[in-house]
Amino acid sequence: MSVCWMFIILLGCKFSHTALSQSTCNCNEQMKTLCVSVHVPCPNVTAHTMNFNLFKDQEVISAGGCNRDNNTLKCSQTIKREGVTLDEQHEPVSFLLTGVTDSSYGIYRCESTITLPPPFRKVPSTLRIQVIAEGHICNSNQNSSSLYENPSPRFAWIWILVIILLSIYSIIATIIAFTNWVKLRKMDSQSDYMNTKPRAPRERRKKKGVQNPIPRHF
Repeated sequence: MSVCWMFIILLGCKFSHTALSQSTCNCNEQMKTLCVSVHVPCPNVTAHTMNFNLFKDQEVISAGGCNRDNNTLKCSQTIKREGVTLDEQHEPVSFLLTGVTDSSYGIYRCESTITLPPPFRKVPSTLRIQVIAEGHICNSNQNSSSLYENPSPRFAWIWILVIILLSIYSIIATIIAFTNWVKLRKMDSQSDYMNTKPRAPRERRKKKGVQNPIPRHF
């Protein structure tokens, strides 16, 4: 039984670690699935000096910096990558993904950083955009733009269901084992009582009654 309970505890730790690793982003974030060249908008911030980082999954693939001068943004791309350009023509600033290929498949997001005026502050985006090359999942004749449902909660519910079933099984097995243990204790107690009970003597003396004398001569 202890092995079963230990297995349940390990499953709980595994599930907690998975949930913690998946909860590093904002819970209000949205995800869009797109199959065309697309803008990845950055958080709309107002400051004198700002930096922007474009993430593909968890890796920074491009970055840029902007300075505001008389309500005019002057931006430059500090980390360049083929097929990615920094668009400052419209606010908020965004990264434009062009030339989408099979290698462009992934989840993109933008992060803004305010450097001036202080304090130094990072503003993550609540929008996640999944880019899929044409012919992979999307129809090549039409562009799809829909909310993407993260499949991770399904696996979380499967883990929860497995843990619940194992917990119920362990509780039932524990009750059965405890019942059998109580029965064995009762049987052992009865056996000990029979062994300690005093035994009767093997030969009991006959009770002496009134004896009539037998005459020697009739």
